[in-house]
Amino acid sequence: MLEVRRKNTLKVIIHLLVLGIIMSPALSFLTDDNVRSVSLFYFSITNVGLLLFYLINVIWLIPKFILNSKYLQYACFFLLFMAVFVCLNHYFRDIPPEMFPKHHSNEMREFKKPPVNFHFFMPSLIRFLMIMGLGTSIELILQFEREKKKYEELEKQKIINELNFLKNQLNPHFLFNALNNIYSLARKKSEDTTPAILLLSDMLRYVLYESGKDKVTLGQEVDFIKNYVSLEKLKYHPEIAPKINCSFSIENEQYPIEPLLFVTLIENAFKHGISYLAPSFIMISIKENHKEILLSVINSVGAQKDGVFTNTNTEGVGITNLRKRMQLLYPGKHSFKQVYENSTFKSFLTIRK
Repeated sequence: MLEVRRKNTLKVIIHLLVLGIIMSPALSFLTDDNVRSVSLFYFSITNVGLLLFYLINVIWLIPKFILNSKYLQYACFFLLFMAVFVCLNHYFRDIPPEMFPKHHSNEMREFKKPPVNFHFFMPSLIRFLMIMGLGTSIELILQFEREKKKYEELEKQKIINELNFLKNQLNPHFLFNALNNIYSLARKKSEDTTPAILLLSDMLRYVLYESGKDKVTLGQEVDFIKNYVSLEKLKYHPEIAPKINCSFSIENEQYPIEPLLFVTLIENAFKHGISYLAPSFIMISIKENHKEILLSVINSVGAQKDGVFTNTNTEGVGITNLRKRMQLLYPGKHSFKQVYENSTFKSFLTIRK
């Protein structure tokens, strides 16, 4: 937080220095040979105009157009402002001397109006381009630094998420249970043995290879979740198996999404939602349309003491990392809510496209 304040303070200082240059007569003397003969009124009006265009450019034009890759619209506004500024320069140079106080009249009589040609407009154009270009460059450099910092933080969170998943889920204990269940199927000569081995193989391949990419398709992520749920089901005897209901409604399976984004909530449901003392359930739903992606995970509460169910779905490292990751990946375009009511824990994660 302190670092953000320092960067914002530095940004304000830089822009104030540029604005000081705008209001300084030195810049005008460097770009216009006739400025010494022009009234203070002319100097003030043109500098106020340039100051106004500078602020509009920094506060509105750059964030709205350049940062959203709308370069044509930005160019149109930029050219419009440049034309208005040049016209202001021309108009207030030609203002009649009688409009000024008497002590300025001699000064205005000494000023010879230069001919209106390309060279006449050059000082104004140079001044406008220098100042606006400087402001745009400062903002783009600062934006580049922000994006770089954001990317580094995102990569850090991605690595943490992957390591936590490997540590908490694909650990020796998990693999032992999966292999033990597969071994039991093999001893019974069950037809499910080969599919179970393929499930485990696909999960390991996805985590070790696909999750290292910046993006995977939504279809790949859903397939991974299906494999995960199917493998979890092998842990339970049919007599004590929880009710597990999965629903997937996907319109565009090729939609790009970050890997291992949903599995934390599903993992928590299996970790906290299964009870061996009472009937339990897990409901998983992923819906995707042209507007949004919605994941909902609803599970019963697994811990029971003295006949009372207690919520064990406390927010751990996994959920904390998920919140940080969503803030980095989808700032202002996501919502995440968790609710505990009626011995049921509900998690809702929405990503707006």
